[in-house]
Amino acid sequence: MFQNLKNIFDKVKQENNSEVEILEQEIYAVLSLLIEACKVDGIVSDDEIEKITILLINKFHLESSKAKNAVNFVLEKANEKVEIFSDIKVILDTMDHEERIKVVEMLWGVVLADGNIDDYESNLMRKISSLLHVSSFETAEAKKRALN
Repeated sequence: MFQNLKNIFDKVKQENNSEVEILEQEIYAVLSLLIEACKVDGIVSDDEIEKITILLINKFHLESSKAKNAVNFVLEKANEKVEIFSDIKVILDTMDHEERIKVVEMLWGVVLADGNIDDYESNLMRKISSLLHVSSFETAEAKKRALN
C-alpha cells in the first residue's frame, strides 16, 4: 500500500518537474509567499508580477526566462493552495533571521508595487512577519526599505 502511495507521489513530482525547472526549496517557498501577497487583495496586477520577477532575478540570481516560468507556474498552482504554513516552515528551517527579514522586505515590495495597501495585505504582512519571528520594528524597517 505504501509503495503505491509513494509511486503516486513520485509520478506527481515528475510531472511538476517537467512543468517548471527545479527550484531550490527555499526559493519556491519565498515565491509562494510573494504570490500570496500579490493575490491576497483579489487583484493580480502586472506591476506586482513584474516586481516578483525582478526580485527572483536580483535576489536569487535566476535567469529571466526561469524566473518568468517559475512565477507563472506558482501563480497557476496558487489557486489550489490552501495554506502558507508549509512555506513558512521551509523558510524557518533554511534561512537565518537576517534572511527572513529580507523576505519580509521582498513581501512589502510586492504589496507596495501597486501603490495601495489594503486591509487584507496589511493583515497578511502581520501574520507572515509574526510566523517568521520578525519583530514589528524590523517589519517597519523592512517596509521603509521597500518604499525606497
